Amino acid sequence: MIVLPYLARTPRIGSGVTGEKSSAIIGRTRLDSGCTLGELTLVRADGEEVRIGADCWFGEASTVHIADQVFPAIIGSHVTVARFALVHACTMGDDCVVGEHSAVMDGSVVGAGAVIAAQSIVPPGKHLEGGWLYAGAPARPVERIPTGLLQKLHQAIRSGAGTNIPHVMASARVPRLRHAPGTGVDRGFAPGAYVAPTASVAGRVVLAPRSSLWFGVEVDAGEATVEIGEETNVQDNSRLYGGKPGEDIRIGPRVLIGHNVRIFASLIEEGAIIGMGSVVSKGTVVRRGACVAAGSITEPGTEVAAGQVWSGRPARAARPLSDRNRDDFAHAVQVYVQYAANYLDVTNVVGRGALPGTAPL
Repeated sequence: MIVLPYLARTPRIGSGVTGEKSSAIIGRTRLDSGCTLGELTLVRADGEEVRIGADCWFGEASTVHIADQVFPAIIGSHVTVARFALVHACTMGDDCVVGEHSAVMDGSVVGAGAVIAAQSIVPPGKHLEGGWLYAGAPARPVERIPTGLLQKLHQAIRSGAGTNIPHVMASARVPRLRHAPGTGVDRGFAPGAYVAPTASVAGRVVLAPRSSLWFGVEVDAGEATVEIGEETNVQDNSRLYGGKPGEDIRIGPRVLIGHNVRIFASLIEEGAIIGMGSVVSKGTVVRRGACVAAGSITEPGTEVAAGQVWSGRPARAARPLSDRNRDDFAHAVQVYVQYAANYLDVTNVVGRGALPGTAPL
């Protein structure tokens, strides 16, 4: 595993924690005993703390992160987080199950024994009672979960066997990296651009000054070009795939691209926001200052109007972006610019192998 301090804060890791070479634990993390981290799992506590209880299991390309100086991420014991799922700046009780491609967002509270179905979105600030199955975007209660069934779900996901329970865990295939983590990290990009050690970069990729590609991100231009503008950030475990000649991805300056996003050949203009867990399909145009909301999917050829929030599957116009939204997103861009500068300062202190630098619990 990669273990990385952040601003002199070093993760505290319990006994019996196991992970893949590409999994990463960062900053103000307390990870209790017996936890398992899958390939490209990221636990990132750089602007707040992450606390994770014992015997938790995280699938391939799952992400745990915080809201900088606002919300920590607190996860109870015996929680199962499936592949490509996101637990972001929320509080989650014991025995919860988070399904594939789902996201639990800032300030939400999920009670013990709750199940978040695949491809579901728990919006910011929601409080979900424990013991229920929640599904949809936004996630809504579907039915109570018997204790015996809950344990079968944990076992099925952790073993890789999956489940035949309707609409609980079935999901689209997790996009696997086309290239090994770390490929292209040392290429000559613009001054101040940061590429995390488990990111992968292939083909004609242009990074402007102070842009950033975070942990587990893959950018593959194919036969086309990917351009990422100044101070734009592509957050952890997102995938950007160009295509044939002319099928470019062009992203303007100061764009915020959330965790676990997938983007195909498209144009994303200055100051736009691509929400966590969303999919930007081929031929999409996201105009200046527009927002594709978390968990949304644009249809091929969609044009997201300037200054508007589009949401849904498929994404449709929902409302104008508020002044508060604009202020919050502008602040988030600046936070990531500062993150990139801080991480560049510690690039040479990445720990590998036997968890050097970690503090015992």
